[in-house]
Amino acid sequence: MSAASRVRRDLAHSRCHGISSKNAWIRHASPDTVSTDTLGSITLAASTSVLADKLHEYPQQDVIDGTGGAAAAVLDDCLNKHGGVLPLLHRYAGRTFCTPGKRLRLAAESYYPDYMNGTGLDELWMCCTVPIVTGVIDTRTNKAPFREGESHVLTPDGQVISLQDLIAANPEVVMGEKVTAFSKALFGEATWPIVSKKFDNLNPIPHHLHWSKWEVYDINSFDNPGVSQSHYHTTAMGLYPFVTKEQFLACMKRFGKGEYNGVRHLSPHVMMQLDNGFVMPNGVLHSPTNLCTHELHVTMDEHFLAEDLTLDGSIGAADAFYACREEDYPKDRHEDWEYLVEKFDFEANQDPNFVLKNARPALAADAFSGEGVDATWIIYGDFLGDQKCSILRLTVQPGSKTKFCPESPALFHTNGGSGRVGKLDVRYHHDMILGEIYPEIGFITQSALANGGVEIENTGSEPLVLTFDFPQNAHSKTPGG
Repeated sequence: MSAASRVRRDLAHSRCHGISSKNAWIRHASPDTVSTDTLGSITLAASTSVLADKLHEYPQQDVIDGTGGAAAAVLDDCLNKHGGVLPLLHRYAGRTFCTPGKRLRLAAESYYPDYMNGTGLDELWMCCTVPIVTGVIDTRTNKAPFREGESHVLTPDGQVISLQDLIAANPEVVMGEKVTAFSKALFGEATWPIVSKKFDNLNPIPHHLHWSKWEVYDINSFDNPGVSQSHYHTTAMGLYPFVTKEQFLACMKRFGKGEYNGVRHLSPHVMMQLDNGFVMPNGVLHSPTNLCTHELHVTMDEHFLAEDLTLDGSIGAADAFYACREEDYPKDRHEDWEYLVEKFDFEANQDPNFVLKNARPALAADAFSGEGVDATWIIYGDFLGDQKCSILRLTVQPGSKTKFCPESPALFHTNGGSGRVGKLDVRYHHDMILGEIYPEIGFITQSALANGGVEIENTGSEPLVLTFDFPQNAHSKTPGG
């Protein structure tokens, strides 16, 4: 998002806790200082202005206004503090048509904030440079949550600033020349070109598709403790090859007019294998399983809901189209079921080799392995014609360390243990309280890579498990290619 866009979006918005090296998480402090038992007494920089609006999860956190040149100095401070690693906040969101599966490791009382009008938190957005679309209204403001789902960085002064503002301040230092050029070509401006998130639902998500947005899935045992490899959690995908256009049209025409339009009856259901990856091309119907899923997708948020009834309730025909973008599906064609069926990609949805083409069995990543260090590719290879993204899982045994210097900047999150990534201490947590800040998520910048990468060390007594999300064309040689 450009500075001009940010100014327009944050017009009239004008106004973070202390970090404890002992407890390795952030406690509330006054807006103007961070307590002396954490970082020492720090006063907000006079040259830094803050916004009036707050991130919905962090009402006591001041949000820096990153426009007008302020972000460049903040970026320098952030890069120096952790050796080129940016600490990111957990950003939570809820969908009105979903029920939380409660595997995001929040404390029980944090899943249903009293300001979300009964909607629970079922998504963790770890890296996203645009606001998302959920339909939720924050009852404290009677508006959509401010910068919902958008990534923010914790600064050395205990404030927070949008990751996008830091990227806009110096994109090549944050993302590198290649990613910067790619994102400008794709979006018209410099921005991180993929989204990293987790969705965690008690029930399968409504059958839906994305007109433009591809996705990849990492369904792992860390996010789903106690789930057997012989589970029966399935994802509906595409349509059976025998389904005709007429059958699909009849199903869509029943949307909202009876007990159930029955669209998922037309789809094969696939058992998802733990600790393996899967690719979901855009345009293909899918109803993701009710397992907690780490997902990457291109930076956008759009969908069409094809199902009018789920275990979480009914969906109206107007709601089916509310998240469609005009460039993907014209508003004057909403609820025009004949148009939808003509636009629908039957070839992609009825590919008999769909699972074979898109499943990604875990693959050893020898280039990143070593003594006391195991590395595995979860998502790899090309799809839809090129290298869309990749996911690497790194396990560092207690007392071990490794130099990590990939070809591209990357987002990472912690799946277990404790240690450090560069100068950033990380630790895996349970029973997290909404409003507290926990050091689990980070962004390894080009600045870190230009200085030889980061040292990753396990300083705890259990394996340190980190998952890295890489953007499009991150590798000169495609993993698994």
